[in-house]
Amino acid sequence: MKKILLGFFLLLILSGCHRFYPTTDERIFEIEQNIIELVSENEASVLGISKLTLENGLYIESSSGSGVVYKKVNSEYYLVTNQHVILDADKIEVVFEDLSSVEAKLVGKDARTDLAVLTFKSDKNIPLVEFGNSDNLKKGQFVIAMGNPLGLDYYGTVTVGNLSGVSRAISIDYDGDNVIDWVATLIQHDAALSPGNSGGALFDISGKLIGINNMKIIEEYSSGIGFAIPINTVKDIVKRLEADGEIERPSLGIIGNEVTTIIEQNNMINAGLIEGELIEIPNGISYGVYVNQIVPNSSAASSDLRAGDIILRFNDVKINNFTDLRHEIEIAYIGDVVELLINRKGSELKISLTLIKSN
Repeated sequence: MKKILLGFFLLLILSGCHRFYPTTDERIFEIEQNIIELVSENEASVLGISKLTLENGLYIESSSGSGVVYKKVNSEYYLVTNQHVILDADKIEVVFEDLSSVEAKLVGKDARTDLAVLTFKSDKNIPLVEFGNSDNLKKGQFVIAMGNPLGLDYYGTVTVGNLSGVSRAISIDYDGDNVIDWVATLIQHDAALSPGNSGGALFDISGKLIGINNMKIIEEYSSGIGFAIPINTVKDIVKRLEADGEIERPSLGIIGNEVTTIIEQNNMINAGLIEGELIEIPNGISYGVYVNQIVPNSSAASSDLRAGDIILRFNDVKINNFTDLRHEIEIAYIGDVVELLINRKGSELKISLTLIKSN
């Protein structure tokens, strides 16, 4: 009898197991509900930005974009947007969903990272976004873009996509002289973007802000390639803009090359595929930045760093390539004393230097 009862209960348990596992439709519905909830919670934090220029004594809207509210002090709200959204504006207005607007003040802007901070006063109860952590992003995860594409007629547009790349090096030419002025490290995603989305929000599936949308590739043969400024970069820059209104950056003062590139070139020279001079890389070194030249009157020039050294670490952060090195310098401050781990002709050394303002 005991065996019969035990078998009966096992049969009940096994036959009911499927109830504990959601179906595919149920999983899709749950994801959809998450997106609907996060949009509802955050849409009032993503506002319109109107750039006005003075023409014949009248303020005329010359362009529009998006911005994200992240902080409130008394009745004053702080909003982050792209620098190019408000560039050369004679007047800036923040626009709400009902298309009412208030004047905004420029706290500070930074062309290199394409970020700007505005403040405005409002009696509206505007929710503040929650910052995420862009260091924890993974390819393939869901992302949700919110902004105002193609003008304010499409206010609060929401698009959904996937994170396509967590750290893309994008060359920037600020002045249009066909010379690369900076290489930005951006998040790549495929949530649909259009002009006007600039300065808008990129959220993860939990509703945390992971980036500020700032550009997309517009080519006849490409589709779905958009970019956002990583939120960890945003957090650092807005803090500095709030304090000083501008960003003064240090520089290391080297001209160099990535070790991986040198190794590839050496292999091609040895194979007779190209002509050139071999650069000696010590055995066992497969990453880092090789120092070709020290720039006079720079941070490096006042230190023991030499041409031929290979930078492996910057304040204990592994330097795989120039992107890593640029990032560490980007978040450093003038006057910081930093420690470099280098390889010099096969031996590892630590070098301290003080970062000075870039020329």
